[in-house]
Amino acid sequence: MFGAEGDGDQKPNPHLGEPVTMDGKEIPAIPMESNPRQLKTSDACMGCHDQRNNPHGVPLCQTGNEYSVSHSKVNCLSCHMPVNDGIADHSMGGGHDMAMLQRSVVFDLSTEIIGDKVRASVYMKNQQPHSLPTGAPFRNIHMRLAAYNKDGELVWQSAKGHPAKSDPQAYLVYALADDEGKPASPPNATKLGKDTRLKPYEERTLVYDIPAADVALVRGELYYSLLWPGLVKKFKHLPEDLTSAKLIASAESSL
Repeated sequence: MFGAEGDGDQKPNPHLGEPVTMDGKEIPAIPMESNPRQLKTSDACMGCHDQRNNPHGVPLCQTGNEYSVSHSKVNCLSCHMPVNDGIADHSMGGGHDMAMLQRSVVFDLSTEIIGDKVRASVYMKNQQPHSLPTGAPFRNIHMRLAAYNKDGELVWQSAKGHPAKSDPQAYLVYALADDEGKPASPPNATKLGKDTRLKPYEERTLVYDIPAADVALVRGELYYSLLWPGLVKKFKHLPEDLTSAKLIASAESSL
C-alpha cells in the first residue's frame, strides 16, 4: 500500500511529485492527472453502484437508476464527499455513518382521538435522490410504534419484535425472489421481489388506530439495518455494529 516514506509499513508514494526509492530501485515521479468528469460528477460512483447484476441478470444495486428517475441536479459527491474548509471528506459516509442516516429522512408523528381510538399518523420523507435504503439489497428499515399510559407503561405496540410479517407496511426493503416467488439470496435470486422502500424524495404516511383507553403518549422509532433479519440470525459471528439495528429517528405525541 502506498504512503509517505518512513510511515511504518507503508510503501513510498511516487504520486507525491518526487522520485522515490523502493526495493533498492529509484522510481521516477508519477504525476496524478486531474479528471474532472470523475472528480466533479457521479461517474466514478456509478462504476460500482449502478446495475450490479447477479448471474441470473437480477439487478442487486440500482442506485444509478433510482438517481436517474429522481431528476436530481445534486451529484453523489455533494453528500458523500462534502467539502469543508477546502478539503473533501474521504470517509464516504453512507449506510455505516450514523450522521448520514439521521439526516436522510424526515420522521414525524401526530395523533388525534376519534371515538374510542387514537389515530396515529406516522410521516416519513426520503431526503435522498435515491431510494431509502439503497445499495446492497440486504439493507432495510423498519418502524416501531408504541403507546404508553401516564405511568410510562406499555399498553399497545404495532408489532412484537420485527414487523416484517406482522406489520409489513412498516418494513422498507428491496426483496429478491426465486422462481417460486420465495425469498432468495443475491447470488441465487432469479427475479425481483417486493420493493417497499421510500422512492427518491417520496413522502409516505402510515396510519394506525390504537385503543384509546389509558393512552397518554405515542412514540415512533425508525431503525436502519445493514442485513435482513434472517441474515442477522445466520451470521452470528459478525460484530454487533454490522448486525444490530440502529435507531436513526424518533418522534412522540402526547395526548
